[in-house]
Amino acid sequence: MAPVTQLNLLSIGVVLLVACAFLLRKPHDQRMAGLFFAALLMFVLLFVDDLALAIATRATSIRYDQYVFCFDRLFGSPSFVIGRLFVLYPWFQILASYAYILIPSVCLGLATLYFFLLPIRDGIRCVGTIVMSGLLAYPIFLLLPVSGPRYAFSSFPFSEPAHLVPHLISLQAFPNGVPSVHMTLALLILWFARPWKSATVFAAFFLVLTVAATLGTGEHYLFDLFAAVPYTMLMIYLGGRSSSRGSAFGVGARIQEPLVGTEETGLNL
Repeated sequence: MAPVTQLNLLSIGVVLLVACAFLLRKPHDQRMAGLFFAALLMFVLLFVDDLALAIATRATSIRYDQYVFCFDRLFGSPSFVIGRLFVLYPWFQILASYAYILIPSVCLGLATLYFFLLPIRDGIRCVGTIVMSGLLAYPIFLLLPVSGPRYAFSSFPFSEPAHLVPHLISLQAFPNGVPSVHMTLALLILWFARPWKSATVFAAFFLVLTVAATLGTGEHYLFDLFAAVPYTMLMIYLGGRSSSRGSAFGVGARIQEPLVGTEETGLNL
């Protein structure tokens, strides 16, 4: 899947170059400037994420995977079930894996819609919430380090451990299980896609594929996905609060919203 991973860099790089070219011609185009900085943030975060996870892995070697697995077992161990489905139906695994890997590109596509079809402040809130959801997860990773069933159980996905007495284990895999940031981002995409019916349908389908991918690849337990729900709600709340606070201090007032349909926006809605 390495070429697929490179599609994120390609898509973000193309947006950066196009936005930069437009800004050289029209440096006061605030919508294009917003898109440029959104793409730049996504680009930087791709590398910051790898570095931060490597640091977190060195910071702690204990994992709570066996305790989380026991919780999942109450629901039929869905990671193992979907993992076996992936083995039986490779096309299902490929489709779900595309959704899992390309989530940064989908986030950037959503940001593009926001900056060009909605007020700029909404685009800023969308991008800010997405970025914040990735950054604030790292302290939780260290508080409750979980790596995923593919790392904790050598029998994944073919057979579940039986008669397991849960205890702490030592692993060197990334401790980024709880909460599932992929699930959080998929939920945020669904939340922010609400202004458009077609985008909402796509986001709902994307969410289903993300759930399948996070579980079936063995990167996450069902518990991780459950934990992502309140975490996502918190991110939406904090994203709205930060936007309101920015307006209260005059940040939003400095952004002069161009009239829709004028030459300034380039949109004729």
